[in-house]
Amino acid sequence: MEIVAPAGNFEKLQYALAYHADAVYLAGQNYGLRAFAGNFSLTELKAATDYAHALGKRVFLTLNIFSRNKDIHELPDYLQELNSIDFDAIIVSEPGALSLVKQYTKFPIHLSTQANTTNWQAVSFWQEMGVSRVILAREVSYSEALEIKSKVPEMQLEVFIHGAMCMAWSGRCLMSALLNDRSANLGQCTHPCRWEWNLTEPTRAGQVFSLEQDERGSYLMHSKDLCLLKEMPLLTASGIAAGKIEGRMKSTYYTALISRIYHSAKTLPVKEATDWQQLAAEVNKVNHRPYFSGFFYAEDSVNYAQQIAPISLDENYDEWQYCGKVTRAENGLLWFDCLSKIELGDQVQIIYPDRTDDITVTVNQIYDDESNSLSMTKPNRSFALPIATAKAEWGLVRKCLYHIL
Repeated sequence: MEIVAPAGNFEKLQYALAYHADAVYLAGQNYGLRAFAGNFSLTELKAATDYAHALGKRVFLTLNIFSRNKDIHELPDYLQELNSIDFDAIIVSEPGALSLVKQYTKFPIHLSTQANTTNWQAVSFWQEMGVSRVILAREVSYSEALEIKSKVPEMQLEVFIHGAMCMAWSGRCLMSALLNDRSANLGQCTHPCRWEWNLTEPTRAGQVFSLEQDERGSYLMHSKDLCLLKEMPLLTASGIAAGKIEGRMKSTYYTALISRIYHSAKTLPVKEATDWQQLAAEVNKVNHRPYFSGFFYAEDSVNYAQQIAPISLDENYDEWQYCGKVTRAENGLLWFDCLSKIELGDQVQIIYPDRTDDITVTVNQIYDDESNSLSMTKPNRSFALPIATAKAEWGLVRKCLYHIL
């Protein structure tokens, strides 16, 4: 099973691949559904594909907006420019863009989850239209995916395995367009479903009622985050071609860590309970809303309990915070660009692509770039920790905020 990671910019692409993603998906400056990600110029797209291919990894370009007439007029010129770049596939979401990609390029075509493909007959139709991979709607259950695979065995299927979910059907939402004049279907979503909403009652002017959910308010339309970690044994045995991680707007640390976790999970036997529990702890070391399995078990009558990983994502786990990227290691000091404060006495981990290389230390000294000894770091500056055994390449720093005993 191919692990497909988000690449919001070049650095995230590099870390996703270093942390064992098999492929990345990314966007150019136009026509992708994450207009506010860093995204890539044509020159950067060429550099990104060259970089990935040198590692034996793959790159998929998203052209998955719901195109309007203006987009259709402009898209042919852009597609002809893309022909100079060796993409492994282009992801589209609607027939207009699909027909133009077929007309102006020779790239394989993947169908976006935005196309809402939920049944095998639709998959068969898209196969006839020249699509080589369908990214199924997130509403499709595991048993439905298996039936689709059995009915259309030649088609590659991809499913989302981790990340933010949308409160609307496969992301078909108009809230942002109506409230902010920024359309989610053109890659400009401002996520109003995640704002703090309150209730009012017409006869009680000026009174606002909050539905109690947590100390920060109530989020009426705010979905939990998808996490199919424990379902990975089922997915890897199913013949489904790829699992996709959501998150082009998220941090380098998120991209790297989640790629590493699912890379480990896709080959880990169910019986290895200790290793699975370690992965469960790891997946809780990124910022996230409560995890759930989405629609994976919807309408299923089969009991999969013996085939999924022996973990619970609902347990309490230590909470960790990303603190920065390692920049160099010399003379027994590990230097990093600080994003979050570290103090003396904090427990810190340096993580690497191979989990066995991770280092855990209690901070007893901190130095600035003038060799001054400090009690704490400050964001947006470079600092050093005395860790003689640490290496610089691909290292990321995180600290424990609190332990669950």
